[in-house]
Amino acid sequence: MSEEQKPHKPSRRDHGPQGTHVFSRGDVDKLIDQASQAEAGPGNRPQLKGVSVEVKGREFPLPGARAVIGRASSCDIILSDSSVSSEHARINHDAGGWRVVNLLSTNGTFVNDKRVSNEELHHGDRVRFGRVEFIFQDPEQAGGRSAHAAHGGNARPIWPWAAGVAVVVVIALVFLLR
Repeated sequence: MSEEQKPHKPSRRDHGPQGTHVFSRGDVDKLIDQASQAEAGPGNRPQLKGVSVEVKGREFPLPGARAVIGRASSCDIILSDSSVSSEHARINHDAGGWRVVNLLSTNGTFVNDKRVSNEELHHGDRVRFGRVEFIFQDPEQAGGRSAHAAHGGNARPIWPWAAGVAVVVVIALVFLLR
């Protein structure tokens, strides 16, 4: 029997009903991370820049849309400090932006010195895992959000207040000069 005469057997690997590709959850996470890396490019990725002694000056680029931080070898960012839990925290990117999520760590996760369980991150925020501290840097946010962290995450523009004071002063002068 020649190759042309052999009956065609459908391939069973990697296909579900109606030819749908079947992926494991891990495969999907890897594909999402690869797509994120391709979009960001090597120099435009968000990163954690070390501040505390054990990581001072070191840069830890976030490998994709999700990164686990901890002491375990399976983590994306491995920190050997004893104050860091084996899987301490996770940093995620979604439609709302970047978030840090504490993973039931013993010594806590902090953003701008506030203990958090799930918190939005902005360019310039100080992020601490146990005793290990970083500055979160996001090139996409770099232009407009760094004042947020400079004032403990509670930055509010001063111009509305100043404009209100100016209006009150002008009104007072008008009534005094009559």
